[in-house]
Amino acid sequence: MPRFSDTEKKMIRQKLMQEGERLFTSFGIKKVSIDEIVRAAGIAKGSFYSFYPSKEHLYMDIAGNLQTKMWREMDEFLDENRSLPPRELCRQCFLWMFQALKRYPMLKQADGETAEHLYRKLPREVIEAHTKDDSCELIRLQEYGVHFTCGIETAAKTLQTLAVSFLNLQQDDSSDQQAVMRIILDGVLKEIISDESD
Repeated sequence: MPRFSDTEKKMIRQKLMQEGERLFTSFGIKKVSIDEIVRAAGIAKGSFYSFYPSKEHLYMDIAGNLQTKMWREMDEFLDENRSLPPRELCRQCFLWMFQALKRYPMLKQADGETAEHLYRKLPREVIEAHTKDDSCELIRLQEYGVHFTCGIETAAKTLQTLAVSFLNLQQDDSSDQQAVMRIILDGVLKEIISDESD
């Protein structure tokens, strides 16, 4: 196993994430090989495994970082719209996030097929950690007066499923795409969010 200084580790991890994001965005997770990733990052294949056990782990690390960036951008949106009723705040927040995906093409291109691949290839604890990260963000929404009528983990999984559905709907160029998205979103939010403020 190669030995790297802390500075080298940081540089290699950054390069893996940068090149991984570029490749996953261009070709999708299933079509990108570890050989292509290490060639683009300029490291040996054995070195890759010092950082990640698989390309799916790298993908989840990149996706998690991109989501964190998007959530930090969302903080400003929430502050500006905190006077909205809780359900409407969540509705607008979800629509804002879906629009924000344009700045994160790797996240935007993820769909049901990508999710299915990750669920099949990654250990359960990696998927659960991702759900926990989403749950933490939903807990933050409670600071804005949002009350969930179900458990936070259930709400997180429901909204993850909704997000994948929305990403799948992108493939539909029909004129009613936005209407379908709003109907589904409104129905889900009515079920999981109380419209009562603090």
